[in-house]
Amino acid sequence: MRQPIRLGVALLLLASGATLAAGNNGPPCRSVSFVGTGSMTTPRNEHAATLLPSGKVLVTGGVLGGAVELATAELYDPVTGTWSATASMSIPRRNHTMTLLPTGKVLVAGGGNREGPDTGPAELYDPDTGQWTTTGALLEAREQLTATLLPTGNVLVAGGMGLFGPSGTAELYDPGTGEWHATEALSTRRFLHTATLLASGKVLVLGGVDFDARPSASAELYDPATGTWTPAAPMLAARFRHTATLASSGAVLVAGGGPSPTVAMGAEIYDPASGIWQPTGSLFAPHAGHTATQLSSGKVLVVGGGGGSLGPLLANSELFDPESETWSDAGCTLTPRVDHTATLLQSGAVLIAGGPDSSAELYGIVISPPQVNLATGAKQTFAAKGGSGLGYVWSFVHNESGGTLTASGGYEAGSMGGVTDVIQVVDSFANSSTATVNVLRQPAAVSSTTPSAKSVGCSSSSGTALPPLDGLVLLLLAWWALRMRRRPATATAMQAPRHPP
Repeated sequence: MRQPIRLGVALLLLASGATLAAGNNGPPCRSVSFVGTGSMTTPRNEHAATLLPSGKVLVTGGVLGGAVELATAELYDPVTGTWSATASMSIPRRNHTMTLLPTGKVLVAGGGNREGPDTGPAELYDPDTGQWTTTGALLEAREQLTATLLPTGNVLVAGGMGLFGPSGTAELYDPGTGEWHATEALSTRRFLHTATLLASGKVLVLGGVDFDARPSASAELYDPATGTWTPAAPMLAARFRHTATLASSGAVLVAGGGPSPTVAMGAEIYDPASGIWQPTGSLFAPHAGHTATQLSSGKVLVVGGGGGSLGPLLANSELFDPESETWSDAGCTLTPRVDHTATLLQSGAVLIAGGPDSSAELYGIVISPPQVNLATGAKQTFAAKGGSGLGYVWSFVHNESGGTLTASGGYEAGSMGGVTDVIQVVDSFANSSTATVNVLRQPAAVSSTTPSAKSVGCSSSSGTALPPLDGLVLLLLAWWALRMRRRPATATAMQAPRHPP
């Protein structure tokens, strides 16, 4: 495997001016890749986050100040860059899981509090109502577990820290019934492990800490078709608090993790077709308790981590390129973080939140405004910041209105209304982000020749129309007119008074 070209990165840092985020003691890095956004309503780490179909991000639970578990939840709106509170869960949770179900609801399972692993029911969040409802309880209480949405729509929960130590059991949640059912147990009890859904539909579980409190290199595969586990080739190093990311090629990238700085700076790749592990380039800093996010470009972004025996908290972030199998510096976060969350937004940016405070920031390019409603022919100038900060290139992803776009982000809507245009900007490091324009349909013009309704009745001397006549009065007038028409012409003469002779 090819190693990272460190000399080229060093020259790039010298050219751009290497900087350190406040409190970061890791290697120097660029700080322009990250842009601050609104802070959460509550400081938290060891929480969970998931992207909702609406494009908003739901964050739940976690711990405040290392001692107080949280039941609160909040929503991030990428359009406004702000957070708002939503309904709280029924109980406080930390180190739990959140899974977006095909129904659009979010399943929260497991987690713990100061009294140990949660023994209560799982919960469902409904984005349409902003409310929580309880659902079936796990068959075994556990925290620091994994939850994987299977192609069948069921959710596989495996391992975790149970009431009596690391768990080796696994169970399935059926969204149709709201019940949990046992499936075959793992071969190794473990927590602080990872679970990755492969392209084949199988689930790869890796590493963690075993029942003897030792880091594990073991790997096993779950087959949903048979409900059974089979051993897989062990990793090249025993790891926990690592990340495992499915690449677009179908391979699995494992990065960082404890128990030592050497392991935390290492990375390896698993090929599901051959079942073979191979080392890949080393990271620039020891990452554990970090996040790994696959970007729309196919690259994998690793952010933060560290602490404890691995050294200070890191602000460093790194990018893995699956094409060259090399790592490159991706800049410093504005705040060093560990046990935070990273969520890929619909725009292509990554939301980094919490761990250890309430601050949040965005990796990649941030377009302002991210969404706008315009009339046909109207103009809007879009601005970009973040990413490499260099070489922004604007283009259309969809141009349904027939609009125009300049090299500096100047946009003019076309003549077709009732459609959506999507604009994209790319920087010199292939980071990309999008903004949407809803081009409004013009309302139909009202004809000036349309007759207006007239009041029934006569006008007064002042020009004010009289109120409409009562129906009975109209009926009587019609009867009188008809009677007068039917009288004989001589009637008037016959009724004239006679004069004396």
